[in-house]
Order: sequence, then structure tokens, then C-alpha cells
Amino acid sequence: MQTVADFFQLYAKIYVNCELDSFSEFISLPSMLLVGDTKILFTDIDNLHRYILARIEKYRSLGVVHADFVLQHQLRLSEQMQFASLYWRFYNAENKIIFSCHTSYTLQRYSEKWQVVAIILDDEDANFVK
Repeated sequence: MQTVADFFQLYAKIYVNCELDSFSEFISLPSMLLVGDTKILFTDIDNLHRYILARIEKYRSLGVVHADFVLQHQLRLSEQMQFASLYWRFYNAENKIIFSCHTSYTLQRYSEKWQVVAIILDDEDANFVK
């Protein structure tokens, strides 16, 4: 069975590399993104892809080439549900951290794999280098 840490290692790689078709397998539709008092509901694959492409474009403009994370907190919500809080670090080609941020996820297991059903962005936009 896939661990939450294994899930996010793959998630980070395909997200930063903008592998849209692969990334779509990591997100359950519908799913929700919460940023402050804003809620974005992803109901279809095109909506999700537009959001991912906009984020990746911002990352690339900052020079991000890869990312890693520290799993800060993991909580079992049920047999099929987990909550995970991550501290992300985004690196440039010289392996220097460009920015870091906190993000929380609610995951649901489908068969033997996890999928994101909700994302809470804590401080990513505030931590982007201007």
C-alpha cells in the first residue's frame, strides 16, 4: 500500500515537472482548494489543468526546478482518509531554496493509492519571491 510520504514524493516530481496527465491521477474530482477566505472547486480536468499551469508558470518565472517537503503532521481521519500538513521547499538549478511554504491536504484512498480531495494553502502566495 502507498504511504502518504511516497504519495507526496511522486506528487512533488510530477507537479514541478508539469506532467499534467500524470498529475491528474493524484487529484480527485471534484476537489477543493482553500486559500484564505477563497474557495476554488475543481469539478473538471480542464479547470484543474488551468490552475496547475498558472502555478507552474509562476514557479518557472522564479527559477524553480524541483521541490521537496517535510511531512510535519499526519492524522488518520478514517480507514480511507488522512490529513497531512507539509512544509514545502522549492529550489533553483543551483539547489538553493527560492521559497518555502506550508500546505495542508486531505487525502482519500482509492484502491491502494491516495488522491487529494482538499488543499489548504497557508502561506504560499505570501512567500513567493517578488
